[in-house]
Amino acid sequence: MTITVPEGNGQPRPGDGDAPIMGALPETWPDLLQLWRPRDLWLFLSKVAFRKTGRVVLPAGLRLNVALPAYVLLEFHNLPNGNYSKRITRGYSRGFDRVMLGEMRRGRAALAQTLKHCTRVADMGCGDGSSTAALKAAGVGQVLGIDASPYLLSHAKNSYPELSFQQGLAERTLLPPSSLDGISACYLFHELPPPAAEQALQEFARVLRPGGRLSLLEPSDMQFVAGPRELWRKFGWRGLYFRALAHFVNEPFVRAWHARKIEQWLCANEFELLDDQSLFPSRLIVAQRR
Repeated sequence: MTITVPEGNGQPRPGDGDAPIMGALPETWPDLLQLWRPRDLWLFLSKVAFRKTGRVVLPAGLRLNVALPAYVLLEFHNLPNGNYSKRITRGYSRGFDRVMLGEMRRGRAALAQTLKHCTRVADMGCGDGSSTAALKAAGVGQVLGIDASPYLLSHAKNSYPELSFQQGLAERTLLPPSSLDGISACYLFHELPPPAAEQALQEFARVLRPGGRLSLLEPSDMQFVAGPRELWRKFGWRGLYFRALAHFVNEPFVRAWHARKIEQWLCANEFELLDDQSLFPSRLIVAQRR
């Protein structure tokens, strides 16, 4: 069975959501910045270094498979125009693993191992495609990467042209019911406001077959609940580094995510918790569709 977007009912046809080529995407205001100009440099630094974040400005003519909700159009991670520019998403895609000191590669590999026996997996919030590629490398038969940002998806397609990507939302995948036996989400749910997180989990239950597996990799709450002394004792300077990083970047919904009672939340949405383990600075959660 091939993962496809269903036709009819006013929904996009297969191919409408294919990841675009970077050159075909319209430029946004960060792409036009000349950082040798003091005004442009200050505008850039005010976002990245001084956290003067606001809302994303979408360019005219941007092709979208699904409309973007308001929460997506926030400048997450102190990025100028968030995930919606050629230049910023290129820098973010190249730099994220470095900022995370290689820990994301370890986390993605662990996430992929929990789904290695699955045949059809959707990688929700796939970003630049690194998590999608990890799933394929682990032995998953068919993988589809889904992300809200066409700009991130263009990097994914350029880096992994052999894989499939499309623009979409976790809470509206456009996939048929019971069409998957696995879903992964890498660093996605802490970026969703609680209502969207609830809708996304309900959507995952809809598109997963009974017995299908859901695996989530999210930031550990230790960066927020543990003090510097405890983090130093357990993880050394890396514990203090990740604590400082977690408090620095703009993550409007991360505390709401950490406050959630995971097992109860999963149980209320047709899932059974199988595993919940710390991979500091990450947390790996594995569940099964009832």
